[in-house]
Amino acid sequence: MARVTTINRPADYPGNPDAVAREDLAALFAHLFPGKPDPEIDKFHAGVAIAAHAPKLALNLAKLSGLIAGELGWCQRKDLRELAIQALNLYYKSDYSFRCRAGIAAGAGISHEQQTALPDWQTSSLFDEEQRLTIEYTRAVVTGAVPDELFARVKARWGERGAVECTALIGFWAFWAMFLNATGATLD
Repeated sequence: MARVTTINRPADYPGNPDAVAREDLAALFAHLFPGKPDPEIDKFHAGVAIAAHAPKLALNLAKLSGLIAGELGWCQRKDLRELAIQALNLYYKSDYSFRCRAGIAAGAGISHEQQTALPDWQTSSLFDEEQRLTIEYTRAVVTGAVPDELFARVKARWGERGAVECTALIGFWAFWAMFLNATGATLD
């Protein structure tokens, strides 16, 4: 069970919100569900439903998630994006996030077999060179130790812009993994 109650609908907001909180909550749900009369955040987006205790925070996190995953050039390689997210979810032991993204990753071309093989990525034959670089770089970023040689390989492969965008994705989804772990998000 989650440590924090989720706010899946505007009516779930606890207590008697002041005018600012009501306005921010309305903006959040309008952004997430434009034009939908009875919006509801599903169980696969518990992070936003938890962050909705601070509606302006949740709104900006949702916007940033959309920007990073949907608009950054490097992230348009959905297979590499999802591989990086699953690698960091595994590192942070974010079972909720790993399970939520498993189907998305499979749909993006990262098979369930590859996701299962992530702990053995260095020796598994299921990953190609670019996928190995993605996993290696993700693991280095989340540990806080990115050797110059590794960053040079990332820049050589994806350019400086790609390196920046990949790093932004890793850092932002690492935030989600830590946030979800701390708040106890569950699919059950």
